[in-house]
Order: sequence, then structure tokens, then C-alpha cells
Amino acid sequence: MGRISLIAALALSGCTGYPDLGPPSATTRAEYPQLIPLTTLLTTAQTGQLTDPTLSRDLSARAARLRARAAAMRTSAVSDADIQRMRAAVARHSG
Repeated sequence: MGRISLIAALALSGCTGYPDLGPPSATTRAEYPQLIPLTTLLTTAQTGQLTDPTLSRDLSARAARLRARAAAMRTSAVSDADIQRMRAAVARHSG
């Protein structure tokens, strides 16, 4: 009985049509990216400087936010008194 059900399910699934994908997405209607010479890219990569001041400012701000988050993560979320209390509880329950 199990094989018949499986065969019937597979046969019925083959009868379905293609899904309606709707209108083309924005990525298919988007313009092609601007092509720039490779020498410009290599020069920028070698100097390590960004030519767009807005992009440089945005990256600097993001780096500062990430450094602040990293500093906050280095601090302990649990106080020393709580750590001692938890260790004492583990010692009591471990036998």
C-alpha cells in the first residue's frame, strides 16, 4: 500500500505546471555597472586610498562603531559576585 501511495504522489506532482514567477525583478531591469580601466583599480589598490570621500567617511564611521561594539563585548556581562555564586551552586550540586 505504501508503494502505491508513493507512486501516486509522484505521478500527481508531475502534472503541475511551472510556477508563475511574476514580472521581472529590479535586478533584471537594472543598468549594467560602469566599467573602469584596470589600471585605475590597481593604482587604487596599491595606494590603499579611497577616491570617494563619502565612502571613506562611511567606512571610518563603520569601523568606529565596530570597535565600540568589540570593546563592549570584552566587558563581562556577569559580575564577580554572580560568578562566585554560580561556582558555589555547581560545587553543591556536583556532589
